[in-house]
Amino acid sequence: MNWTDEVLRALGVGGAFLGVFAAAELWNRWGNPPVEWTRKAVHVGGGVIVMTLPWILRSHWTVLALGAAFALIIALTRRFGWLGSVHGVERKSEGGLWYPVAVYLLFLIGSHRPVFYLVAVLTLVLSDALAALVGTTYGRMMYRVESDRRSVEGSAVFLFATFLGVHLPLLLLTSTGRVASVLIALQIALLVTLLEAISLRGNDNLVVPLATYLLLVKLTPSSSEWIASQLASQLAIFGALILLAWRSRFLSASGTMAASLFFYGAWSLGGPEWTVAPAVALAAFWLIFKRLPPNSSEPDARYQVVAVFYTSLVPVSLFALNNLFETALRHPVLGRGDPFYALYLGALTAHLAMLALLFLEGSLWDSQPKPKRWVLALGIGVAAAIPIGLWAGPSGVSWWEVVMPVWVGVGALAFFSAGRRWAKWPHRKPWDVRLQTACAALSVGTLLPVHLLRFMGQW
Repeated sequence: MNWTDEVLRALGVGGAFLGVFAAAELWNRWGNPPVEWTRKAVHVGGGVIVMTLPWILRSHWTVLALGAAFALIIALTRRFGWLGSVHGVERKSEGGLWYPVAVYLLFLIGSHRPVFYLVAVLTLVLSDALAALVGTTYGRMMYRVESDRRSVEGSAVFLFATFLGVHLPLLLLTSTGRVASVLIALQIALLVTLLEAISLRGNDNLVVPLATYLLLVKLTPSSSEWIASQLASQLAIFGALILLAWRSRFLSASGTMAASLFFYGAWSLGGPEWTVAPAVALAAFWLIFKRLPPNSSEPDARYQVVAVFYTSLVPVSLFALNNLFETALRHPVLGRGDPFYALYLGALTAHLAMLALLFLEGSLWDSQPKPKRWVLALGIGVAAAIPIGLWAGPSGVSWWEVVMPVWVGVGALAFFSAGRRWAKWPHRKPWDVRLQTACAALSVGTLLPVHLLRFMGQW
């Protein structure tokens, strides 16, 4: 590779980016448009340049240097109150910093597949910009995502723009068939629209393009029949959760979206049997929620995106690891028999047990001795998650598959009890939910080596 030529090309790309910033700043000062317009102008103008990178630059180190330089510019201008065309929005957003990170990661993993790279950047640039402009101008049907407000109109435009941004390049620039390109575009559009809708503080600039690229890699080799079955499963899961949210008022709109992504991830990466235990756990969670007293210390935000994220973080990690060893790594031992399923049941048990303990402390059981409440909370978690999980699960039932989830619940409750007495841990929203997740992760992490040694027949 000719490094002189590479440096000259990089300087050209950097100059083009600076030109986009300068044009937006001049427009902001002389035309006095809404800041969202100038912000999205920078977003789109920079995106057009980003789309060309696989055809202009050769080394990911060049893209890393450019990304670091512009991330530094974004950070410094925000720190000193400059570049109002980008930083003048009222809401807190880290989107400007996530943008170069997403571009570099996309180039690193996807520059050898320029069409996939192009499609992923289109979702970052075109879909996001159109959704923001339509949502702020015409949005009337609003829903809340934590402290942010989104519009149904903006999400609908994002869905439509993403569908076209995936379908047309696949159809025109690859050998993907017409039916397959439509199904792939629908599947990706639905998933990344949900991701974009629940993203906070601008992290959709990172999550959406990377998810689009990884979904393209996963879906394009698959048959149309398989993609259609996945799409039908996704729609069925989302429909069922919408019905639950509508009838029970248990989940908000954003919580429903987040939960549907969890259940579809369990279905797609683990299998249908991996969705049975969390479905029963969700029902148990709802029953506990209905009985929570008004003065309960449990935070109201636990049914929103942040709470769903933290509650599902450990189980998601476990079914993702299970799929990784089975498909990508194809490990001769850990790639067979679903080695992480028992720990997955344990994580569900742990979260239910911790929630049950909070419920018992806010009820008439508060007068009972702590050990009694502790044992009853564990019993609720075990009864709700483990029997149905083992009955429907893929791993078969052995004494170890029964004991391991129980021990995960025991460990999580022990860590939870200790953590709540630690004065340095913040006792406010949403740190109580984070404490539950940290305790579940600690319990799983502590038992993971023993479990894997047992699974591999070395203990």
